[in-house]
Amino acid sequence: MACDEADIAISALPEHLPAKVAFEPISDIPLSVIAPTAPGAFTEELHNSHPDWSTIPFIVPAAGTARERANTWFKQMKIKPPIYAQVSGHEAIVSMVALGCGVGIAPDVVIDNSPVRDKIERLKVAPIKPFELGLCCLRHQLDNPLVKALWEVAEGIWV
Repeated sequence: MACDEADIAISALPEHLPAKVAFEPISDIPLSVIAPTAPGAFTEELHNSHPDWSTIPFIVPAAGTARERANTWFKQMKIKPPIYAQVSGHEAIVSMVALGCGVGIAPDVVIDNSPVRDKIERLKVAPIKPFELGLCCLRHQLDNPLVKALWEVAEGIWV
């Protein structure tokens, strides 16, 4: 969230939240590793009991919490996959995977609502830590009556 551009935002909780930012969780967003359903150069490798991930291209987020989650998962799996593309937007990852460009990691809500969801499959692999979705604002904005009212509503819900 850029300073003074918004009173409040909905965002995934980053690994390191700046002290001047308040965050109120409202939901968890699961993430999945996805692959194209159509046969391709690397899809056969994915169905091996122990795939050689060093031969499987990945489409990854360019930055942010999603990239942090992908990097953490790569370390957890002890893999250094080739990166086919670094893109902005989860929808782009899902579309590029559906086109057969590689494997990706995307939020389930994006996958479930994608027009190309029938062209991808979720892989059964080690789980990825979900996003913690919530409201965030600069702490001093909590003094604003409108922001405070929304914050109090958010404190009482979990979606």
